Amino acid sequence: MAALNDAVHKIEDLVGGLSALSKLHAFKLRVEPGNFKILSHNLLVVLAIKFPADFTPEVHIAMDKFLAAVSAALAEKYR
Repeated sequence: MAALNDAVHKIEDLVGGLSALSKLHAFKLRVEPGNFKILSHNLLVVLAIKFPADFTPEVHIAMDKFLAAVSAALAEKYR
């Protein structure tokens, strides 16, 4: 979750800002890139359950878009 907070602060350059984390996941931890999408979906579900009044369709779309961008940035070193 700290990495997501970091991503918010580096939103202008997610690929560069999350480069070290992407490298860690790709080469040391060897996380399959598809797992980033699964984690993103799980985070959306938890947010919807924990904050039903605040999790409007607009918030859902914004969070989905943000998490997709983070997932793409984390998967960058796999290419």
